[in-house]
Amino acid sequence: MTPRRSILLTWLLATAAAAAGGSTAAALRQAGVARISWADTAPLRSGLEAAGITAAGFDTYVARIHDDNLRRVHEGDLDHLVFFLLQSTRLSPAPPIEPALSARAFVESLDAATRARFLGGDASGLQAPAPVVERIRALLRAVDKPGADTRLIYFRSLIETSFQEDVPAARTAGLTREYFRAMRFVYEKEFVAQRAASPASAIAELYRSRGLSTDTAIEAGYVVNLGLGVLKGLQPNLRVRRVLIVGPGMDLAPRTGFRDTPPESYQPWAVIDALLAMGLSRLDQLEVTAADINPRVVDHLRRSRAAPPTLLLTTDIAEAGGVALSPEYRDYFARLGQHLSASSGTDRGRQDPGGHLVKSIRVGGSAARPLHAEPLDVVTERLAGKPFDLVIATNILPYFDDPQLALATANIAAMLAPGGVFLHNEPRPVLGELAAAVGLPFEQSRHAVIASVTGASAPLFDAVFLHVKR
Repeated sequence: MTPRRSILLTWLLATAAAAAGGSTAAALRQAGVARISWADTAPLRSGLEAAGITAAGFDTYVARIHDDNLRRVHEGDLDHLVFFLLQSTRLSPAPPIEPALSARAFVESLDAATRARFLGGDASGLQAPAPVVERIRALLRAVDKPGADTRLIYFRSLIETSFQEDVPAARTAGLTREYFRAMRFVYEKEFVAQRAASPASAIAELYRSRGLSTDTAIEAGYVVNLGLGVLKGLQPNLRVRRVLIVGPGMDLAPRTGFRDTPPESYQPWAVIDALLAMGLSRLDQLEVTAADINPRVVDHLRRSRAAPPTLLLTTDIAEAGGVALSPEYRDYFARLGQHLSASSGTDRGRQDPGGHLVKSIRVGGSAARPLHAEPLDVVTERLAGKPFDLVIATNILPYFDDPQLALATANIAAMLAPGGVFLHNEPRPVLGELAAAVGLPFEQSRHAVIASVTGASAPLFDAVFLHVKR
């Protein structure tokens, strides 16, 4: 199982970044962010040069990648906007529209020539399905009304930034274009890539260029919990004081399983809970930095530290259609939050009518105090200052091609203290080679079985990998 959620790449909107210019660079310096240089890449230069990246063009390459990441952040936010307008039950009394089903119905309604043109990137002259058009209109009506809904406030700002002409027809046309773009990716991922000789490779290639999603899921916390358990077994006396979580994400509007509950970022809380539960950390000594390229995530987590949230947890995976959650995952979900809760007892959860596990946790002020949030594009930047004992990067590395992955690995290695641990779930063999080159040799890995599926050749699973800085 590879639920590609919580992606590390999310910064300023591209238009805002272009307008900010020098002030953005000043903000980065104030935050203690350093841009990667050619001198930082010495162990990786042969691979970079083989990819055409040399000393003479390195700074230009890094600037181009950073600018492209800003563009991808904006594109990813627009993807979330499309998924929201299709699925939100607050916008319209009409039934929610599942994005993958919408993509399939739309694309397969086209004749062969038009379909080929559409999948090639040309949607000129096409009309969105009537239910989608009505939901676009409902969204525009909703954002025109004052209110305190967090998502609508954000999406109002996104619409104003992306479609500056304040004319309903122009904004409808702009949202329709974004619907077409999002549906093209969803169709290619869910239906075209599945017919490839290597579906996993085809999907991975799509992720190298798609918008940068902020998606996150409870299941990702289970993988980290398993990895920390392995770490505890390897080093029983280890004490983790400084932790960096790269790309914690936020469930702004996922492609599947959208719920009209307040958006939340789960991974920092799950990490704090696991470190305390395993005795790897003490609350009065722990410092957790959540670094995300998306300023929306950073702002949210900074507010959460000041006003600890009540987490409404729902598993993405449901026990239905032959799917059965593993006992180990059920036990993890039941125990999750025992060191976060402001109350004396912890909700162990229950199963809703749809087969999802659900529970709520009210985070206490003492559990929130270790949390800090910073903006970071880990491909092109690193946090300066005191190094970390542990760096966690799950469900973000698939968005990087091999040269970008090399830079990200170099930045992660530079932010780790000697003996520090890099924990991730990226299975590409090249990452092991890159990590070893920068002094992060592979130490251990584990598979995490989350659920079994009747009749399937394999269970739903993820994997976790540990590297130790020598």
